[in-house]
Amino acid sequence: MTQRYVVIDLETTGNSSKKGDRIIQFAAVVIEEDQIVEEFSTYIHPEQEISLFIEELTGISNETVKDAPIFEEVAEHIVSLLEGACFVAHNVLFDLSFLQEELTRCGHEPFYGSTLDTVELAKILKPTSDGYKLHQLAKEDRIEHLRPHQADSDAYATALLLLSFKEKLLSLPLMTLKQLYRLSFSLQSEVSELINDCMAIKLSKAEVHEPNLVTYRGLAFKKGKQGLEDNYQENEYPTDRQMKIKMLKAAFPEFESRFGQLQMMDVIYGSFESEKDAIIEAGTGIGKSLGYLLPAVYFAKKKQQPVVISTYTLQLQDQLLQKEIPKLKEILPFDFQAVLLKGRSNYLSLAKFERALREKDDHYESALTKMQIIVWLTETETGDRDELNLSSGGQLVWNRLQSDHFVYPGLKKPWIEMDFFEKAKRTAARADLIITNHAFLMTDLITDDAILPKQGYIILDEAHHLEQAASKQFGRRLDYIFVKTFLNRLGTSEQKQLLYRLERIVANHGLEVERAKENLDGKLTDFAYEFEQLFVIIANQTNKLVKGIVPKRLAFKIEERIHWQRATLLAERLYDLLQSIVRLLGEKLDVLKQHEASLGKNALFYVNDCEVILGHFIETKDILFEFFIQPREDYIYWLDCINTSMPNGVVLSAQPVLGSEELWNAYFGQQKSVIMTSATLSVKQSFQFFKTQLGIEKKDIYTASFPSPFHYKEQVKVLVPRDIPDIQTLSIEEFAEASANYIIAGVQAAQGRTMVLFTSHEMLRAAYYTIKDCGLLDDYTLFAQGISGGSKMRLLRNFQTFDKAVLFGTTSLWEGVDIPGEDLSCLMIVRLPFSPPDEPITEARCQLLAKKGKNAFSSYSLPEALLRFRQGFGRLIRTSSDRGVLVVLDRRVLTAKYGVEFQRALPPVEWQEVSINEMATVIEEWV
Repeated sequence: MTQRYVVIDLETTGNSSKKGDRIIQFAAVVIEEDQIVEEFSTYIHPEQEISLFIEELTGISNETVKDAPIFEEVAEHIVSLLEGACFVAHNVLFDLSFLQEELTRCGHEPFYGSTLDTVELAKILKPTSDGYKLHQLAKEDRIEHLRPHQADSDAYATALLLLSFKEKLLSLPLMTLKQLYRLSFSLQSEVSELINDCMAIKLSKAEVHEPNLVTYRGLAFKKGKQGLEDNYQENEYPTDRQMKIKMLKAAFPEFESRFGQLQMMDVIYGSFESEKDAIIEAGTGIGKSLGYLLPAVYFAKKKQQPVVISTYTLQLQDQLLQKEIPKLKEILPFDFQAVLLKGRSNYLSLAKFERALREKDDHYESALTKMQIIVWLTETETGDRDELNLSSGGQLVWNRLQSDHFVYPGLKKPWIEMDFFEKAKRTAARADLIITNHAFLMTDLITDDAILPKQGYIILDEAHHLEQAASKQFGRRLDYIFVKTFLNRLGTSEQKQLLYRLERIVANHGLEVERAKENLDGKLTDFAYEFEQLFVIIANQTNKLVKGIVPKRLAFKIEERIHWQRATLLAERLYDLLQSIVRLLGEKLDVLKQHEASLGKNALFYVNDCEVILGHFIETKDILFEFFIQPREDYIYWLDCINTSMPNGVVLSAQPVLGSEELWNAYFGQQKSVIMTSATLSVKQSFQFFKTQLGIEKKDIYTASFPSPFHYKEQVKVLVPRDIPDIQTLSIEEFAEASANYIIAGVQAAQGRTMVLFTSHEMLRAAYYTIKDCGLLDDYTLFAQGISGGSKMRLLRNFQTFDKAVLFGTTSLWEGVDIPGEDLSCLMIVRLPFSPPDEPITEARCQLLAKKGKNAFSSYSLPEALLRFRQGFGRLIRTSSDRGVLVVLDRRVLTAKYGVEFQRALPPVEWQEVSINEMATVIEEWV
């Protein structure tokens, strides 16, 4: 490195130097000529008390610093270290602001040199990293970092990261560095200086051609893998059970034969052969994924046609691709190709990105995201957005760069061979297995230009979510922020946004538009104002109806439109305005399309963007019409309430009340064979509820249920406290307080390792804060969904990292959670998982069933709760060696008439009614 870099890390008494927090440890590592040449660290007496929290975080106590120098005594040495150097830190603004405050306080000049933030560098050079905390990056780069939150250890790890980042920069092509350099002036630290140093080094030597990269139109890309050689030689599907076991044991000697898994393979292969549909329930531990992958590959090879495997969650997609597919490749005597295919918007549009790089845009998030993508292009083979770690601002930038249907194919023509979505389609056409998700599958199957086979073979894993996914695809949503975003992007003729550019293109080409004198600007201005007023009225009316206690969802019932008269009148005016806007904007675009050949590429991009916005206006018009003017009787309409004090705090939503045979036929009617599988599909040994949800109760579909191979009686005890109050006699807050005692006792008995499942976030929050405030679990680490922050996967990782951890979860943690071994030993279900009867979708479905003469509780509410209960139970035992305790804090499981149904829903296990002390004793002895 041509410059002297001083890498700094501080430990402090708090987060704000402006509020009087002080430095308690200073460390510096000096780098010259790519070598660490000096290290310095010292504790500093802060002249104030160090809190217990900071002591636990850093290991630095009041005792540690009692004989340490005060800052004034080391300030001169710190100033000399920094003289003529670049100040480097991980989150440089934090460390620099503290140091500047201390230097100024002591009468020294503040630091005026350049700065370099390794967080910024990490985001650019590691765009796919799981996170950008120092310990995460150190682990990724295999940097020894034994004492996080100790300044000397943190500074040394940061210095090694900086050296690693320079190596990464030097490995990039010169053209890539030039692109990064141009954008780097919009960053918050002087990353440009480091890139410039690297460019100078590259220019001083003959550039080495990187064999794994290919360059095109000023960008560098990772070379794609060559296609597989097809070595399949009519290998017949192993119908004999012993043949399968022999094959599996040859690849994995430790393989345990599971009769249900082998049966499942035969059922799926036979269903494909006979072109029949099937519903298969595969209990936990049966090896469901391998149970359908193996017959799917054999059948795909035999028919020379891909089998589509669809999941509901990204987590299962990743598991299939990263774990199960490689395992299957070791088992089979031939190779095969499995590809992941997602919706178009998940992929980067290279045509749009090339255009974006030419824009003069100095916005921080825009520059940083573009830099991330430039580096990512040298690493990715898929162009899939899910590989990137983008900030919320970065996601907004991505939304302008994602692939979509170009109105003018010529814009994409230069990139057609490189285009990621087109490559994904070409790869999928040659693949044996296409792995996708329910949302994309359902969207694709009902489009005219479908990518997936119209008459093919499909396996639907996580099939219990199928009805939910179908309803969402047929559903509608009107989001204030989304409408405002595209409205602002269009602008008016005066605002120099898209409409201004469109008007310039029309004028520059001397074109005339019919009804040009009609004021599109005026219509857009009126629409923007009245749309704002509509959502203000909706928010205000919602507050009146719920009297201050705002639910997450509020039904917008057809028979109660009297409450929404003002909103309806305004919606009718908005509908008329939208008809005019759609007509006027459409006419302008039609004139330009007629002169496409004479328009330049930039003009076509602007016209294309306006076509996309025209589509948004049409969709908004249709939703307003359906929601306020002519609602459908088979749909449910509701408001998602986020914050009713603001117009953007409410979202209008609608979806079909129940599945139907027409809905099923629209998606799957032409398919040759559809296999639906999950660990939880049956209720009371029947698949009728599942079939009714999909509208296929009259169809003749083969069903099979393969139970879990686990010995639950030897692995699980179920406890129900006899002395807990009846949940139906208490408010949410009262029951949360009552249940807190049992949760605390259970956690202490299990020494953490406990997951607590709730049916509502309100009750979770009430219980969490009751427990946290009482202090009885201060020795434990508590993680709460929606409170602790982070994604579901991050919460699970954190839960498994700490020895004495407790995880509080709601809806999404009832399923799709795999925590084998001792990390999870105690599962507590606070309330039987009935959907609230006043929840709009539940209420609408129950009303519709009642109209049909059915008992809504027994035909809908109870079966749904039983399935959810089984899903929650399934979190506890994940392997044949696991042991655990389930505690049900809702006594209705024993006292209500339907309680026996919940008991029967679980495998044969021992149920015990216990006091709180007995509960703790059983947990201690069992786990």
